[in-house]
Amino acid sequence: MNKQTKEPAGGRALLIVTLILNEQQCHRFDRLAKAKDIRSGIIVYGRGTVKSATLNLFGIKSQKREIVNFLIEEDRAKETLDYFARELRLNEPGHGIAFASRVVSLTQVMRNPDTLSTVQAMEGESMYKKLTVVVNRGMAETVMEIARKSGVKGGTVIHGRGTGSDVTAKLLGMEIQPEKELVMILMPGDLVEKVVNDLFHELKMDAPGNGILFVEPVSEVRGLVDAKCNGKNK
Repeated sequence: MNKQTKEPAGGRALLIVTLILNEQQCHRFDRLAKAKDIRSGIIVYGRGTVKSATLNLFGIKSQKREIVNFLIEEDRAKETLDYFARELRLNEPGHGIAFASRVVSLTQVMRNPDTLSTVQAMEGESMYKKLTVVVNRGMAETVMEIARKSGVKGGTVIHGRGTGSDVTAKLLGMEIQPEKELVMILMPGDLVEKVVNDLFHELKMDAPGNGILFVEPVSEVRGLVDAKCNGKNK
């Protein structure tokens, strides 16, 4: 995943594809990606939050996760997601999930000022959303306890750290600590408002230093056990 690849044309619509896999599946993904001429991306490491023995919305039992991200042209995204879903058997519990989110480059905006408006309109139609919660280390389990009570079944925790700059601290509205936990949760769009409100109030996020959260639209989903838009139903 560290080789150079051709840059997509500046005017093309792009999606960022994310796969959350266990270590074995990630090795398989690496081989499959080369066959699809996907030779550049980034992998970060995290852990799952699954507690139920019967599996949950994410359908993954192992705690260790590898989160793969790569950019792809929009006209290749669906076929590529279907390919990985089929070859990695993402429709089966425990095999991982994959989803795509729309991105906009500066070049696209400069060439077509209406690009952002179009993307924002499409975001409102998204059936699934990705919620990211950034908290101090040790708070991820608290985040998941609150989220589960609000209807969420599982998520993925990624470890990171603050940059410590004054600008970042001001933008995030929180005191930067050396280590952070990012909790990433994929959920149906109609559940987002309740989960966000419950997290905001119970974690007292209106107080500086207690964390931040943000929501992103998801345009394609594969591997959610009860997802209506799962690849096997398409």
